[in-house]
Amino acid sequence: MQFSKSLLIWFLIGAMMILAFNLFGSRPVADNKVSFTEFVQMVNESKIKEATIKGEEVTAVTVDGKRIETVIPTGYDKIYDILTENGVKVNVIPTENSSWLVTLLISWLPILLFIGLWIFMMRQMSGGSNRAFSFAKSKAKVYLEEKPDVKLDDVAGMDEVKEEVKELIDFLREPQRFQKLGGRAPKGILFYGDPGVGKTLLARAIAGEANVPFISISGSDFVEMFVGVGAARVRDLFETAKKNAPCLVFIDEIDAVGRARSGVGFGGGHDEREQTLNQLLVELDGFDANEGIIVIAATNRPDILDPALLRPGRFDRQISVPKPDVKGRYEILKVHINKKKIPLGDDVDLMVIARGTPGFSGADLANVVNEAALLAARRRKEKVTMKEFEDAMDRIMMGLERKGMAITPDEKEKIAYHEVGHALVGVMQEAADPLHKISIIPRGMALGVTVNLPEEDRHLYSKKELMARLLQLFGGRAAEEVFYGKDGITTGAENDLMRATELAYRIVASWGMTDELGPIHVPTSRNNPFMPSGSPDISEETARKIDEQVRKILVESYEKARNIIELYKDAVIDIVELLLDKETISCDEMFKILKEHNVPVMNRCRKKEVENVNVISDSSAPDAPPGGIPAPA
Repeated sequence: MQFSKSLLIWFLIGAMMILAFNLFGSRPVADNKVSFTEFVQMVNESKIKEATIKGEEVTAVTVDGKRIETVIPTGYDKIYDILTENGVKVNVIPTENSSWLVTLLISWLPILLFIGLWIFMMRQMSGGSNRAFSFAKSKAKVYLEEKPDVKLDDVAGMDEVKEEVKELIDFLREPQRFQKLGGRAPKGILFYGDPGVGKTLLARAIAGEANVPFISISGSDFVEMFVGVGAARVRDLFETAKKNAPCLVFIDEIDAVGRARSGVGFGGGHDEREQTLNQLLVELDGFDANEGIIVIAATNRPDILDPALLRPGRFDRQISVPKPDVKGRYEILKVHINKKKIPLGDDVDLMVIARGTPGFSGADLANVVNEAALLAARRRKEKVTMKEFEDAMDRIMMGLERKGMAITPDEKEKIAYHEVGHALVGVMQEAADPLHKISIIPRGMALGVTVNLPEEDRHLYSKKELMARLLQLFGGRAAEEVFYGKDGITTGAENDLMRATELAYRIVASWGMTDELGPIHVPTSRNNPFMPSGSPDISEETARKIDEQVRKILVESYEKARNIIELYKDAVIDIVELLLDKETISCDEMFKILKEHNVPVMNRCRKKEVENVNVISDSSAPDAPPGGIPAPA
């Protein structure tokens, strides 16, 4: 009803403007208009057949059929007599005496219409919620009786965070229990964490558990092209919250409006956003007390928020929502499977899936479950088996299989040698992560992958473990050189070289693991993450020594990897033949061949309960970013 009324008002305004321009717009000058003297001369010469007089305007038809127009001078009243004396047929059209009104309308009506339209729009931008087109009205969704149906039991993988928010729910339910001891509820809570970890879900669960109104809005909803609208919407939001207090206000993606102020410049494009932020700061903790209003905000970028927004009294608590650990991933998988009522095969072990998906957020795990269900349906199965879950994890982590990709036999053989080189060098390192499988099936941007599965969560890395990782990265390029010569090496190792160079630089300059330089830390350049930034904190001599040590580590590691490949060439050839035949082989299949060649393997295949996944090789992805190694705490 409100929308129809608003549309009708705008339609009437538009119609009035069109009508005014049509009625009072300037008329085009006629091509056959003559002066009054010329017209009288034509009458006296009997060239006029008929004339029509309307006020001061005369329209005449000549004897040869042409139409002419003229205007009678003001005060001249003999025109009728001249026409009749010369035998001209005269038609007189009476007119009302309203020329002054017409003149006034022609002069002022368009201007008045524009002024009225401008006043109308300004009132909408600054007025209340009953306006026809209220730009200042916030776009918040208010849930009074119909609370979100999400409960805290539906939120898994963040037990510590749930304990924090339970206190907030208890305060909303029993405020007197806290107030009698002098405590007050926090005015604001900020959830921050990686995308997909469940910040919005947690806010919905709080609203579902607490028996109070819930108001939800996005930070981008405050942004508008009109200056002052954002601040007006903030005021309207908190006016709505005051009417429904006690209540919860949830602002999703608050960094859209809460970005730190620059403090430079005169005016400019940031004025509107800064006005909106200033109004939000005042509403959160200004002179007006907002008792009973608790603000919950979520963001992926807490580092760019304005410091004034984060101080106590505004957002008293800043809670990090981390990615789930293995126990959390297991609980999240159970929630998604039970909620969607997915039938599972007898061979499905959710703990194995949880251990094989490190670094996955809740949204990623939901995607794994959904992909597995879709694969089972595509294969016309009645239940989702472990095969579908493994394929879903491979698809999400390494990309979609591209079996139809045209690869020549020579290229396929080089890819196989590259991947087997990674795998062999890795199993010869005691500190390397256990091998899981090798594949030369193209996935995403990669033509082949070597997958390692660490058996437990890792937070710290020793120099021995890092050097083992470095050796394994060089295994692919070393195998290419051993079997094809220096002229036969390919571009497939670009990603390996990028990751190895970054790792070597961090060993030298970030973690201080070399005797030559000692415990030193050099900040990295934003454009080149594994080279010194050129800051004045280090000298040119130190930068030169860093370059020398990085090069030394890289060259020595590459030589060691090449020596391993040279020493066990026969075993590599047999493994490559099996890989070319099957396209994907397991660690057990590779170890069987190594045992036949009496290779003294220093590592082992992964156990069933894996804990982490590390893709060592990406033979075809020269544009892929290097995989990061977690820095020691």
